[in-house]
Amino acid sequence: MTEAAERSPWERLRNRFALQGCDYRPSVQRYADLYAKNPRPFAAAWKQAMPFLLLVLDELERRDLPGEFAMLPFVESSYLPVAPRGDRPAGMWQLMPDTARGAGLPVTRDYDARLDAVASTRAALDLIERYEREFGDWRLVNMAFNSGEYRVKKLLGDRDPKTLSAGELGRIAFNPVTHEHLDRVLALSCIINDPQRFGVTLPEPEPDDRLQSVDLQAGMDLRLAARLAAVETEDLRRWNAGHRRNRMTHEANRRLLLPASAAERFRTASAGLPVEYWGDWREQPAPHGGGIGLWAAQIGVPVAVLALANSIDENATVGRNTRLLVPGREAEPIADAGPARAPRSHVVVAGDTLTGIARRYKVALKDLRRWNPRAGGTLRLGDRLRLGPTLD
Repeated sequence: MTEAAERSPWERLRNRFALQGCDYRPSVQRYADLYAKNPRPFAAAWKQAMPFLLLVLDELERRDLPGEFAMLPFVESSYLPVAPRGDRPAGMWQLMPDTARGAGLPVTRDYDARLDAVASTRAALDLIERYEREFGDWRLVNMAFNSGEYRVKKLLGDRDPKTLSAGELGRIAFNPVTHEHLDRVLALSCIINDPQRFGVTLPEPEPDDRLQSVDLQAGMDLRLAARLAAVETEDLRRWNAGHRRNRMTHEANRRLLLPASAAERFRTASAGLPVEYWGDWREQPAPHGGGIGLWAAQIGVPVAVLALANSIDENATVGRNTRLLVPGREAEPIADAGPARAPRSHVVVAGDTLTGIARRYKVALKDLRRWNPRAGGTLRLGDRLRLGPTLD
């Protein structure tokens, strides 16, 4: 682990702040008070954003850019991979389709790089660096990101931005949203610079918040990747939201973002799975019970492949209606990579207990039993448990 990775991200950000924060103008202080009004949800939002904040912060440091620009995705999207809707902006940086394509990012139904945390961050910071060369003023860089560089050029005219006070810049006839956008960015940096002043406790990262990039030699089904990494499919999709379907397509970046421990498990497991079995998998309920070897023989794949893909032992027995991953393509809807929602169900894997599942999803054990009356003391591999009173 690098020295920077061991330091608090908040300390690293404070060392990079370059603007005036709360002292810029009175409206910044008002927005800071508004953000800090509910300190627990504020801290929880940063906790959820932590894996992506760390990626952005690493890139800001590499490029020697101001720490305030780590606030920009929080203002835009709360660091959520917002799903595309027609020609509207998408991803945590809220890039427009034409802007993304102009930056070399693929935007297709199957893979939208605006939702790819690594690719979109690099493209967004490329724009920020270009705007800085154009305007030479970080305030106008932020405004150009929000409203477009040509709008800034038109309204700025012949004025030198470096000579403009906060009041003078505030009187330029941008859309009010553009002025508010800068105020919000500065308000967030103000809070992070002095959280005690606002009664806020900022979350520190946990080991699994730091994501590693794992390069793949071929595309892989995302559900298969989740099994090999021993993580929930919903989590893997959140970390790798650019992939809009279960399978990686030819235009997609062939990499996965995973926590360090999961990345190591994935590398080990994927090395044991022939590449020809990486691409197309589908979920299929077992019509009757039997050994995994029987199912492998019926499907026509090596038992080691089927066992590895389902994270079970080669000698295991599966029950009726166990949902197995088996080779083969299936029709599938486009993944919804919008704001992350809590998972609504959990598929039982080896080592699961009701108590452990209740603790993991922060639900009461008595409620979990009530929602799943057929789940007794012994859980069966592949069973799907409800995590709420109803499932849509």
